Amino acid sequence: MHEFMLLLGRNKSMLLKRGKVHTTSVGKVDLREVEYGDVVEVGGEKYVLVEPTLADIMKKLRRGAQIVMPKDAAQIVAITGATKGWRCLDAGSGSGFLAIFLGNVVGGRGRVYTYEKREDFYRIAKRNIERCGLEMVVRIKNQDVRNFRERNLDLITFDMKNSHELVGKARKRLKPGGWLVIYSPHIEAQIMARKEMEKEGMHIHSTLEVIQRVWKSGFGYTHPEPSGILHTGFLTFARRVL
Repeated sequence: MHEFMLLLGRNKSMLLKRGKVHTTSVGKVDLREVEYGDVVEVGGEKYVLVEPTLADIMKKLRRGAQIVMPKDAAQIVAITGATKGWRCLDAGSGSGFLAIFLGNVVGGRGRVYTYEKREDFYRIAKRNIERCGLEMVVRIKNQDVRNFRERNLDLITFDMKNSHELVGKARKRLKPGGWLVIYSPHIEAQIMARKEMEKEGMHIHSTLEVIQRVWKSGFGYTHPEPSGILHTGFLTFARRVL
């Protein structure tokens, strides 16, 4: 049973710890003797109590380093076809968001090995993984990924400086057909990565960025929000051939 409950209303939602009395911006919420599916009234509005999804929980996680956003993580899964049972390697962990996202996809039979050499980031990521209940799937190591020993991998993701220097090692540790994905906010890093991928004889799928824009509709007027999640980073996808 999860430690959180999601209060879902028509105009607002709240993720709160179960078994406690909470003081919120709309009033007090007593979650000591309730179950999923119950309806509570707070501040004149009714909320249904539902089990939170991973996406709900991740909104509550602590951030230390800049994270790989859901729009980019989802693109990694969509293009690679990552699925249950995959063996993945991720570095650097940062706050653990991409490793958690992948861990939720590959499931109990899969594994995500994530590396973070900075101890402060490692502690934040480790706690985030535990809060999502994925510590048996996502194995985090407080080590430099340059020394990784995992092999026969389906997917490797790098989000760190000088990722191009590890392309050769990554290719050797992937299964034939396995994917290497490099994330960086700078296109120069992708150019260097692509050169190494070509040198290693990998099949380069694409380099892309994902732009996300939210639209607002009300009172007869529909238009994009004045701000949104625009550029976060570039992604380069490649596969091992031989």
